Amino acid sequence: MERERHVSSKADRYEKDYQTISKHVNRFTSATKTSALEFAFIVSFIFNLILGKFIHIFSPKEEVYNYFNDKGNLFNQIFVKKGWAWTTIIIVAFYTLILLKKVEGPGTGGATNKYKIISRAVINYILVTIWWIFFTQWFFGLPIMDRVFVFTGGKCTNVSEELYLKHQLSPHLFEKLVASVDENGASLAAATAATFQSSAIPSYMCRKVKGSWEGGHDPSGHVFLLIHSSLYLVFESLPYWQPWAKLRNDMQVLKIEARSSVTTWKTKLLKTTKFISGNPHVLVISLVGLWWWMLFMTSLYFHSIAEKFVGLMFGYVAFGALYYLPRWL
Repeated sequence: MERERHVSSKADRYEKDYQTISKHVNRFTSATKTSALEFAFIVSFIFNLILGKFIHIFSPKEEVYNYFNDKGNLFNQIFVKKGWAWTTIIIVAFYTLILLKKVEGPGTGGATNKYKIISRAVINYILVTIWWIFFTQWFFGLPIMDRVFVFTGGKCTNVSEELYLKHQLSPHLFEKLVASVDENGASLAAATAATFQSSAIPSYMCRKVKGSWEGGHDPSGHVFLLIHSSLYLVFESLPYWQPWAKLRNDMQVLKIEARSSVTTWKTKLLKTTKFISGNPHVLVISLVGLWWWMLFMTSLYFHSIAEKFVGLMFGYVAFGALYYLPRWL
């Protein structure tokens, strides 16, 4: 009897603690207009950068520098460098599967209207793509990230005369550096070719002419892209998100079928294709998972913490304007 009372008291205490935690969580989600999972995902990028910085500082050097420290690594060259192309491919594939399945979304009163889905998806894609272009490619001249760099004193330097002439660069965009002269009047650079510098060309052009991007605050374009793409993919697909239980069950079925010795590789491929078509969020989860890992690699190896946080802040802009602020209206 005493044991039963003790167990009952313990259960009551756990239930009370659970109710208290649930109350605070509900209050928090109501105040922030986000679910607990949404909030955790949104702030995970901040945690990612801070964790990467701490590991970089406190880990032994031989453990920090590895394959991912090389900008030429496969993941960086194939995926991150072409990040917006992959984002486009995944979102197009996702909506194609959604439309083929006629998945029901919230507030649609049944099967969703294809025109409504397509028009909303196209408008949102255009808006987030414009923001990506403005920050990384072009903003009435230099892109925003390069404007920040130049505004803080940065420029493209050490452009050789050979490459300057080869690419037929506009003279008004460059300054030809005058060779220093020693006390005897002899040029210290007599044996070398002239070099050029510019604060009017974008970073991609500076890399193209093998110049040095020096002197200013250089916001991380990688951090911006990975966060901007991740937030867009998740919150764009959110209205059609299916229960985790369904995904888990379908994965278990696929795993059992994959282990079957009587199943041919063609059958396995067919089953995998069927699994993806029935769970299009797998595409989003896969790319966002890769982006989160590559962001972690960036936070470990590249840019200062300030440059990464500037990239992070700009990465939140489109998400905030397109998906978060409307929740308050």
